Amino acid sequence: MTIPTSDCPVPIDQRPINEYNELKTSPFFFWTTKPLKSYLTTLITFTTIVYVAVSLLITVSMANTELVVNFLGYSLTFGSVILIFGLLRVYLGWIYIYERLVKASVTYEESGWYDGQTWIKPPESLIQDKLIATYELSPILTRLKQSLIFFFNITLISITYLAYFN
Repeated sequence: MTIPTSDCPVPIDQRPINEYNELKTSPFFFWTTKPLKSYLTTLITFTTIVYVAVSLLITVSMANTELVVNFLGYSLTFGSVILIFGLLRVYLGWIYIYERLVKASVTYEESGWYDGQTWIKPPESLIQDKLIATYELSPILTRLKQSLIFFFNITLISITYLAYFN
């Protein structure tokens, strides 16, 4: 269901529902909309690629006298930090769309940053947007929060590990 163009002054590409649909098909974001099993498979694949790449870089840069313990700690720390930044970027993109969907008004720009306008959503549009935010975006945001917490904990554990063994 879309709002007729004559009733909505917001440019088509700045409407929250269209921003949501665009983000949903974006290559960097679409994997988060998949079912849990596919989401975890993709996350594990990204994690493996990042940890292998970081491990190779650390192997090249470490002296032969370094301990294996340090190698493990550095690999986990730097790999987790890279994953946190990537997941944080995805989370911030989704939370921006979520907030635009649940708000009763839409701030938009007609031609540039200097002419910002605000449009109050009609009740049917607000209900539709809130349903999308609640039933489609909330599970995505919950998954991303859990993933961020997981990698943040790995980072803390690996930093503590490095501090203890150095």
